[in-house]
Amino acid sequence: MSITTKVGDRQTTRLFSGEEISKDDLRLETYGTLDELVSQLGVARSLLSKSKRADEIRELQVDLFRIGGELACIDPKKHSWIEPTTEKHVAWIEARMKNIESQLKLPKSFLVPGAHPVSAHLDVARTIARRFERCAIALSKSGGYDNTQGLIYFNRLSDYCFLLARAVEMELGIIFDAKNMSDK
Repeated sequence: MSITTKVGDRQTTRLFSGEEISKDDLRLETYGTLDELVSQLGVARSLLSKSKRADEIRELQVDLFRIGGELACIDPKKHSWIEPTTEKHVAWIEARMKNIESQLKLPKSFLVPGAHPVSAHLDVARTIARRFERCAIALSKSGGYDNTQGLIYFNRLSDYCFLLARAVEMELGIIFDAKNMSDK
């Protein structure tokens, strides 16, 4: 079986649920941005040696694939194989964030990204997560996504990426100097 379907030759693509849509459709932009986030997290994870933090990033990537499936259906409620984002998923990401926050002393000022390659890639992931959230909100406002818990989860993503970056820096012994906005 070939991955080339030639549907895209007509500037369209098929959703997970089978519908054909234009390649400039907001739904496609939304889950395409999510795919970019998953890949960026993969870059960060690839730079970590096998570790608990690398496993945590992989778990997030797997959950984001689940969300991609949800977004790649016009009406995910019609498909039993789609697991919609629920309070359980929001609680999962919030528990992860709380765990990291309990271990960190977060700076009270802005951070300049780039203290380490892994945290820099996680900061890029953070900005992609913010763009993804904006796309998802636009999709929701247009009537294309109706899941309040999903939108709450998406709002947590950039914060989680920020915390992952700071956790990696802490584990590497990088200390933030607020006076000089630099890393030591």
